Amino acid sequence: MKAASKFLSAASAVALSAALVVPGALTVQFVATSAAEAAVVSRVEVSGNQRVDADTIRNYVTIKPGKPFSSSDIDDAVKALFGTGLFSDVQINQVGSSLVIKVSEYQVVNQVLFQGNKKLKDNALATAVQLKPRGTFSQQALDADVEAVKAAYRRIGRDDAAVTTQIMDLGDNRVNVVFNINEGGRTQIAAINFVGNSAYSSRRLSDVISTKRSTILSFVLRDDVYDEDKLRADEELLRRFYYNHGYADFQVISAVGELDETTNKYTVTITVQEGDRYTFGDVSVESTIPEVDAASLQSAVETHKGDVYNAENVEDTIIALTERVAGSGYPFAQVTPRGDRNFENHTISVVYTIDQGTKAYVERIEIRGNDRTRDYVIRREFDVSEGDAFNQVLIQRAKKRLEALDYFEKVEVSTVPGSEPDQVVLVVDVVEKSTGEFSIGAGYSTGGDTSGPSVEGSITERNFLGRGQFIKLAAGGGKNSRDYSFSFTEPYFLGRRIAAGFDIFNRTREYDDYKSETLGATVRFGLPITDNISTQLAYNISQEKYKLDDDCDPLAGCDISQAVLNGIEESPWLKSSVSLALVYNTIDDMKNPHEGIFA
Repeated sequence: MKAASKFLSAASAVALSAALVVPGALTVQFVATSAAEAAVVSRVEVSGNQRVDADTIRNYVTIKPGKPFSSSDIDDAVKALFGTGLFSDVQINQVGSSLVIKVSEYQVVNQVLFQGNKKLKDNALATAVQLKPRGTFSQQALDADVEAVKAAYRRIGRDDAAVTTQIMDLGDNRVNVVFNINEGGRTQIAAINFVGNSAYSSRRLSDVISTKRSTILSFVLRDDVYDEDKLRADEELLRRFYYNHGYADFQVISAVGELDETTNKYTVTITVQEGDRYTFGDVSVESTIPEVDAASLQSAVETHKGDVYNAENVEDTIIALTERVAGSGYPFAQVTPRGDRNFENHTISVVYTIDQGTKAYVERIEIRGNDRTRDYVIRREFDVSEGDAFNQVLIQRAKKRLEALDYFEKVEVSTVPGSEPDQVVLVVDVVEKSTGEFSIGAGYSTGGDTSGPSVEGSITERNFLGRGQFIKLAAGGGKNSRDYSFSFTEPYFLGRRIAAGFDIFNRTREYDDYKSETLGATVRFGLPITDNISTQLAYNISQEKYKLDDDCDPLAGCDISQAVLNGIEESPWLKSSVSLALVYNTIDDMKNPHEGIFA
């Protein structure tokens, strides 16, 4: 035993660690551990480092000269150094009275360059890759970045994009990383086929999903890009559509896209199972909170016996009941719907149960993914803020509002535990999309003084400077007409859910013997009363001027009526008015409507 102890005390710490895994007597393992715990070195040497200072490396190691250490301390030191992400290899050995730390540093990225890319700009690709200037280089990160670049091209419909890489050694452990890109041709969607649908036509279902068949306008709309994530989202759109029209048993059996490499076009096939259509059976409200009278809440229920089953109406009822109960002093109340399905008469009875939920508070709201949209534009759609009672229903309502803004391709709201057991953190992840539009049109009119060809164009931005403001600039004209207009809307005037805006316009018309010019403006306010009803108040003012043509003299026989002549002599005309409107809107899609009422 003594001989073994002397031998082990002279061995290195790494050798001690190796000795432990060799099959042998229990006494050898005990002696090795004791010797490692008693090991002491007089100094710590660092080699192999070029950029990282030796003292910085020593600071990551807990082993100090003159203090005993064990094999576990060496393992911890190796893990700590690898954890910095600065080193590709780390070796620690005891040589005599010295602890030698030998490292191999990762190369440093000097530049990340993209060549051959035209459809995606450099800044878009730089955001997609991990490797960054002044960051460390590794082959694993490079391989992942190649796939990330390919994925970025798949999202714009270029599935056959090819990516190769080139590493340029600049010396001093620095490299340039070059991505050589062959963008390939743009893939298209030749057809979208639905299988198993009978209640709704394939054309109607094509309007529901966001993936579209390629048309002559696809090069502008870019809505014919095949994407797996987009197709999964389309499955959810189909489910919501059918659930909102009574088909509670609806299922998407499969949704796949097959690429014909000869034509570079996809054929998308979506197989569905519609099931039977249901209506609402008995609808009631129950409360386990003694102070909450269930009968008094019946007026907030938006689902009624005999109506076609509608999942959205169930959601709206949950929100309405939650807000009513919260307003009565129970902010943590939870409303849970319980459905009882009758397969024989195809009805679904619903019981809304109100319980006292777990007390939890919103610690903070984190927003991610909004590179352009300001944080406050997203935050103001929430009826809860930091410190308020957490209510899942109100959170889902905010999610629906964010989706309705049409600023984002995707909105996800999740929760993570806060710093205390009764605290939660709201995490809002958004994926932004283009909010600008450019349109141009042409026409031809016959008859009258303003007949002939005309053209008009407009530029619209629904999220101006990421502030959620709406602007539109339009111009048009023909042979005898000119029109210009500018509109601006602030959707949250004075921090409240009140839309305020103005319109300015200039309109010129030339007739046979005279011309008119109208300059006007409108100041308007819009206030939502319910989700479907809003009121609009506006003040309008305009000035209209008339002028005779230079070659028109009524005394010389110019053919012009006395009424028009009097109007010209008395111009300019100043008009002002106040208008009030009440709008009821349940249209499902204003651009492509299929159902609802606009009054």
